[in-house]
Amino acid sequence: MKIDIVYLWVDDTDKNWRTEKEKWYKKITGRVPMARDSVATERFRDNGELMYSLRSVSECAPWVNHIYIVTGFGQIPKWLNTNHPKITVIQDADIMPHDALPTFNSVAIEMCLTNIPNLSEHFLLMNDDMFFNKKLSPLYFYTKTGHAKYRYSSSHKFTPQELNKRSAYDQTIFMAQTAISKLFNKNFFKYAPSHGIDPYIKSSIKQCLKEPTLRNQFQQQIRNKFRTCDEFQRVIFNLYDLATGRAVFKHARARKYTKHKLLNTIYNITHFLEIRNSNIVCPNVIGAEKALAYAPTFCINDGPENDIKILYANRKFLEKRFPNKCEFEK
Repeated sequence: MKIDIVYLWVDDTDKNWRTEKEKWYKKITGRVPMARDSVATERFRDNGELMYSLRSVSECAPWVNHIYIVTGFGQIPKWLNTNHPKITVIQDADIMPHDALPTFNSVAIEMCLTNIPNLSEHFLLMNDDMFFNKKLSPLYFYTKTGHAKYRYSSSHKFTPQELNKRSAYDQTIFMAQTAISKLFNKNFFKYAPSHGIDPYIKSSIKQCLKEPTLRNQFQQQIRNKFRTCDEFQRVIFNLYDLATGRAVFKHARARKYTKHKLLNTIYNITHFLEIRNSNIVCPNVIGAEKALAYAPTFCINDGPENDIKILYANRKFLEKRFPNKCEFEK
């Protein structure tokens, strides 16, 4: 079974990209209900994570068939070995409708990934801030019969009053849960993404995109220049796989390190297998090194609270964890 990896990446220091982003933001502000953080610095900030993420792939998942890096504006990481047979840089203009460009919306790009030429039937979608942390088998992500193993965290259905107070990210997850629940007349609100490396099935995504009750929404959000609260988060494809029998779901749990050491021990022993196979998410590695050491995969998610000190600490942690140059670098 061939398994590819798809990354989304952007160089936020590119002057052309910055000029276009500012132009389009001014052009549609007030006329399009963008999410509050749709143009926030951390949404696009590059802290050098992609290079270390590729090192993690080289170290822990050498079985990966091919790696696609989706970007825009002709950008290519300066350090990337584009001559490596496993690497292909894809411009968003090559997979998205012409009237959707330019785009500054990763959600819109994600809806078009199945248009990547030669993309394998099974592929993993990674943000550049996601990392392999241990040598993992393909069976960590797919069953022997090719079903996706989707790891979810607990969720619940928000009331309209609660939902309006939630982040745009939560609102788009709820929108996806609602759509699949209505489509299959079954409750899918307990499944929320664990913000890790997720497995997908190309033919299943294509089928979901063509669902009559969902198609118009997909086409609309592909053309959203920036993120809005009125979009399906990509978890919709995982939920669709579950509903159509193409996925098995695994509960994701984080190891607890609170001040209540006895309760932590009981919890961690009780849920040992789930914890051992779960992703860790943290915007700040300071104080989280112990938790990160145990995780099979982890995400150092950028956030508005990440100042220069935190960004530096995160970068130093990655340098220490993945110090060796890999074949994907010049």
